[in-house]
Amino acid sequence: MFNSNDVLRALQGALNTSQLYMVYQPILNLHTQKICGFEALMRWNSPDMGMISPDIFISLLEKSGSMASVEEMVSNPPWDVAARWPENISLSVNFSALELSDPQLPERVRRNLAFSGLAASRCEIEVTETAPIRDSLIASTNMSALKAMGVKLSLDDFGTGHANLDYLLKYPFDTLKIDKAFVAEIEPNTKSARIVKGIIVLAHDFGIDVLAEGVESKEQLDRLIRIGCDKAQGYYISHPVPAERIPALLKQFNY
Repeated sequence: MFNSNDVLRALQGALNTSQLYMVYQPILNLHTQKICGFEALMRWNSPDMGMISPDIFISLLEKSGSMASVEEMVSNPPWDVAARWPENISLSVNFSALELSDPQLPERVRRNLAFSGLAASRCEIEVTETAPIRDSLIASTNMSALKAMGVKLSLDDFGTGHANLDYLLKYPFDTLKIDKAFVAEIEPNTKSARIVKGIIVLAHDFGIDVLAEGVESKEQLDRLIRIGCDKAQGYYISHPVPAERIPALLKQFNY
């Protein structure tokens, strides 16, 4: 078990090295059976401690106030990588609920898009539920500003964290992501299957797409298609891959 203080000290040094890097997990459009985007995921390979779980170091970055600068400091930022993809392939970038209450967030996103040349319409901001939204007024203002740019908004782990149905009334999300815990138990007639189907029906009534996470078998994927899920990602489709492997992965899915 890592000591959080030791990890934080090592992390502060890692910010200026190549220890922090990005990998990309494809998102499959279940209607077309083609890759429609990639989610950028940060990884940390410490020379002293080995691979550190994102669950550990992402929360430390947020608490230390360092998260805002990571996209600029990590080698080969995802915005620059995505700008080289085909124009119909989008980029999903994670921001915490804490960051969503930062008044500078829209300007950070605008700057990254401008520097990379990535079209705003190809960018989706994914809100992770590491904490409840701290300031709903600022968060709402930020979301409106992002939407005005053309950026899409996604809510991660819907139904398992701090988010609730009230979020659908307050915030203009384009996508709900169903947590892998529900997908793992999606066999017919299970409670999880009924919950997933209910989320899909509810989201579609709001004009929101649904993405299922953690798909690890053909049976799960087929079940999601039958009940009307729009998108999926998981190890059955592909593990996260480094940027240089993306062209081959796109070719595999008929691009």
